[in-house]
Amino acid sequence: MKDLHQELMDDGFISQSHFEQIDAINSKKIVSLNFELRLVLYLGIMLFSGGVGYLVYLNMGSIGHLAIMFLLFSAICVGAYFISIKSSPYSNGVSEKAVIYFDYLVVLVSLLLISLFTYFQVYFDLVAMLLRWTSLFSALVFLFLAYRFDNKMVLSLGVTALAAVFGLTVSPVDWVNGNWLEGKELYLLGLGYGSMLLLVSQGLEYKKIKVHFTFTYQHFGWLLFYFGALALSFDYHNELYIAVIVLLISLSIMRYQWQQKSFLFFIYSSLAGYVLFTFLIFSSGIAEGDLFALGMFYFPISFIGTIVLLVKNRKHFSNDE
Repeated sequence: MKDLHQELMDDGFISQSHFEQIDAINSKKIVSLNFELRLVLYLGIMLFSGGVGYLVYLNMGSIGHLAIMFLLFSAICVGAYFISIKSSPYSNGVSEKAVIYFDYLVVLVSLLLISLFTYFQVYFDLVAMLLRWTSLFSALVFLFLAYRFDNKMVLSLGVTALAAVFGLTVSPVDWVNGNWLEGKELYLLGLGYGSMLLLVSQGLEYKKIKVHFTFTYQHFGWLLFYFGALALSFDYHNELYIAVIVLLISLSIMRYQWQQKSFLFFIYSSLAGYVLFTFLIFSSGIAEGDLFALGMFYFPISFIGTIVLLVKNRKHFSNDE
């Protein structure tokens, strides 16, 4: 590689300074810390938000509720001021960021805004009355901020809040108690909301509006779609027929994702197809003793075969972003 760079410099395609920079990067003398710094910034915002909440909880009696809400409002105003002076005009493409911490400041202001709104509801005992409206307000705020300031993290918060508006929620208590799959309504909500997100992503991509948001929409969309499809296949009285239909759909999607060279979504489709295919095999009425023998061969061979297939075709996804 160094010889190639040397040839490019000798032929006049790159300057001496560019050659030295490229050589330093290839020799690991210069290492990019962009990902690590962004992760530290994100963790810092999460820790700051959690720390503020903990301090408020400890000193609630001495500070006072109204004073706490005023402090939150002041912090939001200060953050909004810096966002307004550092933000670029709206663009359907990728917006330029004046400072590296701009995205994290938008996330922080978004979280503080929702915290203030939630605090207000709890203080005035309006949670039961405004629970659904709270989710809708949060979703609209997050989506507006995500598009206005071109922020994928806030977009993820908006998509999650919008799911709560439609009733697609699972509390940790319900999950631990095994009450998170209580009927086909939840599965159909997952299928419907996931399909809606996929359609939205295709529509925005067709209109060239925030095309870089497509992955976020599709990521949530495919996860919810397969969650609903798999759960409906396992928990409905016609589960075998539904499993066959969903298996055929997943195979079609897997073929499409292969053509699109989308590795992550290809893996999602492959896993869903594998689970459904395995479910159909072991639900086909084979004797219990034969099932054990079949499993002894089926699972190791299928796992090894899948790994070999992915390794041999890894170059096929080399252009996947």
